[in-house]
Amino acid sequence: MRLSLVLLFTGMLVACGAQIQESASAAQPDNLLTEGLKSPFNVHHSRPALSWHANVKKQSAYQIQVASSESVLQSGAPDYWDSGKVSSGRSVNILYQGQPLAARAPVYWRVKVWSEELPSGSGWSNTGYWEMGLVNKTDWQAKWVQVANPEVVNEGDGVEEWMTFAADLNNPMHRPDKVETQKRVITQLKEEATAGLFRHDFTTETSKKLVSARLHSTAAGYYEVFINGEKVDDRIMDPGQTDFDKRILYNTDDVLGLLASGQNTIAVHLGSGWYHEFIAFSKPERNYYLGYGQPAFIAQLELTYDDGSQQLVVSDQNWLSHASPVLKEGIFSGELYDANRAVAKWNEQGADVSDWQPVAVLNEWPTEVLEPQLLPAIKAIKEVKPVVITSPEANVWVYDFGQNFTGIPTVDISSLGLSKGQAVHFRYGEWMDAEGYMSQKSGGGAPLLSQVDTYIASGDDQGSWTPTFTWHGFRYLEVRGLDEQPPLDAITAHLVRSSVERAGSFESSDPMLNRIHEMALWSYEGNLMSLPMDCPIRERAGWTGDAHAALITGNYNFNMENLWQKYVRDFETSAYVAPAVVPGKRSHGGNYDWAAAEVIIAWEHYRHHGDIRLLQDQYESMLEYMKAGENVMENDLIRIGYGDWCDPVRVPGTPRVNGRCSPQHTVPTITSSAFFAHSADLMAKISTLLGKTEQAAHFFALFDNISDQFNQEFYNPQTGHYGSQTADALALRFGIAPEPLRQKVADALKDNVENDWNGHGAVGALGQTYLYRALSDNGYGDTAFNIFKAKGYPGYDYLFNELKATTLWERKGFFDPYADPTGKSGPGFSLNHPFHSGYDGWFYEGLGGIRPLADEPGFQRFELSPVFPGDLEYSNVSYTTGYGTIVSKWKRVDGGVEWTFEIPDNTTALVTVPGGEQSEYLPGKYSLQLSM
Repeated sequence: MRLSLVLLFTGMLVACGAQIQESASAAQPDNLLTEGLKSPFNVHHSRPALSWHANVKKQSAYQIQVASSESVLQSGAPDYWDSGKVSSGRSVNILYQGQPLAARAPVYWRVKVWSEELPSGSGWSNTGYWEMGLVNKTDWQAKWVQVANPEVVNEGDGVEEWMTFAADLNNPMHRPDKVETQKRVITQLKEEATAGLFRHDFTTETSKKLVSARLHSTAAGYYEVFINGEKVDDRIMDPGQTDFDKRILYNTDDVLGLLASGQNTIAVHLGSGWYHEFIAFSKPERNYYLGYGQPAFIAQLELTYDDGSQQLVVSDQNWLSHASPVLKEGIFSGELYDANRAVAKWNEQGADVSDWQPVAVLNEWPTEVLEPQLLPAIKAIKEVKPVVITSPEANVWVYDFGQNFTGIPTVDISSLGLSKGQAVHFRYGEWMDAEGYMSQKSGGGAPLLSQVDTYIASGDDQGSWTPTFTWHGFRYLEVRGLDEQPPLDAITAHLVRSSVERAGSFESSDPMLNRIHEMALWSYEGNLMSLPMDCPIRERAGWTGDAHAALITGNYNFNMENLWQKYVRDFETSAYVAPAVVPGKRSHGGNYDWAAAEVIIAWEHYRHHGDIRLLQDQYESMLEYMKAGENVMENDLIRIGYGDWCDPVRVPGTPRVNGRCSPQHTVPTITSSAFFAHSADLMAKISTLLGKTEQAAHFFALFDNISDQFNQEFYNPQTGHYGSQTADALALRFGIAPEPLRQKVADALKDNVENDWNGHGAVGALGQTYLYRALSDNGYGDTAFNIFKAKGYPGYDYLFNELKATTLWERKGFFDPYADPTGKSGPGFSLNHPFHSGYDGWFYEGLGGIRPLADEPGFQRFELSPVFPGDLEYSNVSYTTGYGTIVSKWKRVDGGVEWTFEIPDNTTALVTVPGGEQSEYLPGKYSLQLSM
């Protein structure tokens, strides 16, 4: 291989030294973040993490100053902390080490840096800011309040029709025992109370000027909060799900711009959320419910005037409540809205409150602690429009959005011409049969509820309507209750998810590859609702195995820093060691291949973001998992587990051995033992980082013991094979396969893909992440690439062209589209399951070659080592880290490859080219001409 280097820009050109030095003297750090956020208002951590962009090629030292006011900070004598000059190149997640910070404390900070080109130091950065939150329970003067006498509405044609749809009672496919169960569901739905409206009028002092207004609020349930009729934020389905009896997340908002001088109104709309879900998955005979109790909320508005005086407005016995026009609502069932019961000006000044009732005040908190919601809130992210509308029978219309996704609709009610009392029903499904009927079969029967929203008209219906307290997984939206076909543009929708920012991008010359990437994104985004869920139509649960199966997809496409900190903490509050689901009451324990997520996610969070606190804070919980796993080992292996869930059967429609999604090619002992060995390896590294040498030695030895037994039981020296693609991939990627045997194992893996499976991957959820690098890191990049191009079942071509999928199916081999000539029997498993998306990480780590370097944290030093498949013309990849954006682009030119890459300031990259040549590159933009 011949290589030539074209240096496009590095910032170190000698010929331009004068200009560069002049520019550098004016340089200063920017992009100041606290806890990964710009100016957060409710920090609780005693050692907040501070980050910045150094804007120099290589930072050699930094100085941080932190003060109680901007004037004190600018004086150069900060009263909270002055780090002094610290010799370090790090500029991501540096922990505050100053004076203890009180609740509500405003904190100002700045930073300067030194480098070779700035030997006297940069200028000071602009001022960064954060506020401490209500750190202690005693800081809350507000009370938890709820509706004193909830109103129940269970009569009326529209109400009864909604309940029948929500209980799926008219489904002719139900068995007799199922019909009896759904009749019980109807009874439960009848008992469900309306959502609640709350309001409180207060007066600000007119003789003074308000200079600050902070609203601290949250709910046991979902809530919206308004001031003078204006919603204070754009959060939806809020707060994020937790183990509510252990902790609830709260928000702090700057509401100064919403307040008037004098009379004001604060109002809350309160729904069930996860807190009051007593129907889905319920088993009354076992007293098993997902819910915790009746919804409640807490709100504390803190006002500060220009003379330093303060005023407190809190939720307490002085608030009033009223039944909401949202008569029924639930995450799994949907929402029933009666416009006839709308309350005029309910959240504004001047409302008639003569029939409003006093609230009930809780004597005890419904949770142990309130913690700040620092993870990005759930929001409406992007608009999705329908592409066609069909009618399978009279007065039934089905909107096809062309894409399966998780969302909420917005209905232009004024365009429907509704009469008073007319009920319009909106049902949601992922599948449409050959006759054009929307099917909810993929939602399964276990949730006991089916997705439906209903709008009951007032006869004077204007504008648009969107459900408030529910979301749906769907591609198809069925409309019933109209006499004429609605316009195509009468309904739009929005993808909803946690509003994590995009961090990565991928695009290539191959439309099929790009489509496969987009499928991974639609699947992942559609299941990110304050935690990584399994599917949006069926369980909506935080399965731990699903979380680590798709971890790499999340990490390279989105900034998951604060979301992972929240989710890993859910393991600590779980009632189970080695939990299979977190958070919530669906959790259970004992499957160690699933619960390995706690260790794996914590470690990858450290590698991607360089924040050691999660490892420190979670260490005891991770030790519990490891100790429990060791206790169930038999002859150095763990022999129980879910296994490589939903790997493909050989022929579509073939019943699976052991049913459901049980693994067909990889026994659970392999996956449980491999992931436990991997966890031991990671725990050894974590223990070393934290200075726990005795535990580190124990875990290194545990890894060796598991690996030795694993090799003894599963490695076949004649074939070089561990028995399946997943087994081979895990043995290679986790370092279980002995070094001298690894190429032989890779050879066997390549042979299995190309010959035993005709070029296809035969991995389930747990093998997805590891198959592709197991191949490409060992010389078989073309084999890895060609898996995406392989024709027929079980590949992506089959998923797109035969199953017409737009998101990843839970079990594509379960359903044979040719087995039912009528096309009426739809698939019975989820059609949006991101645990099969682990392949997407290879587009970044393989085709882009962007990878953490060994165990170094935060991408300050990273690896660039792309794969150049023979049948791909170009690949463009970028990934934004805490230090800046890494870019890796290559294209085929004149029989060779032109590779352009960019290395952010204050980082270095170990660049590997085909043939194994490695060199370290400093920040800048480079172009390599590779003759291959």
